[in-house]
Amino acid sequence: MVSHKNKCIFIEVPKTASTSFREVLGFSVKPHLNILESKKSIIDNWPFEEGTGISGKFHKVNKLIPITIRKNIAEKMFNSYYKFGFVRNPWDRVASLYFRKEGIIMSGRMSFDEFVSWIQNSSDTSIHSSVHKNQLDWFLDENGKVIVDFIGKFENLEDDYEIVMKKLGISKKLPHANNGNNSKLHYTEYYSSKTKDIIF
Repeated sequence: MVSHKNKCIFIEVPKTASTSFREVLGFSVKPHLNILESKKSIIDNWPFEEGTGISGKFHKVNKLIPITIRKNIAEKMFNSYYKFGFVRNPWDRVASLYFRKEGIIMSGRMSFDEFVSWIQNSSDTSIHSSVHKNQLDWFLDENGKVIVDFIGKFENLEDDYEIVMKKLGISKKLPHANNGNNSKLHYTEYYSSKTKDIIF
């Protein structure tokens, strides 16, 4: 998601506290955009004034500005915004995807072993899915280079959240907006040697 108010781009990898961050930063039209899709949304949607009256007319007129100029403006904006996201232990994250209470729920349709063999991409159970096998794919440019300023770890969420908020100048505690996990056991209890080797 792109937050122009906070001058940041938050990369929403599914099941890495995205819902909690949306509570703080605002909501995106389409969640789970990768860094390149987020950059494109800045180009496609500049200028960001919507509405009626003068601001609405201003928005429509500026849409007539050549794409090369809009790309140049968006590039500067993209480079100046703080870009971040979070990743999660892949075995824990796949278990969370299986036991989720929102999105596409698979726990009633197949066993956990079947689910591990079935899931191909990191967001296959998300309503807005992306074709990324690995979480890191969300943060890469066309050449496979990481182009974000910070990648936090879900396992270190509280401390890494504080790092991000300090950088953005926001003093708001991390809300626990979505505890979407029906799992009763620790994630390690669900894996066999076979399914453990499938996830990486």
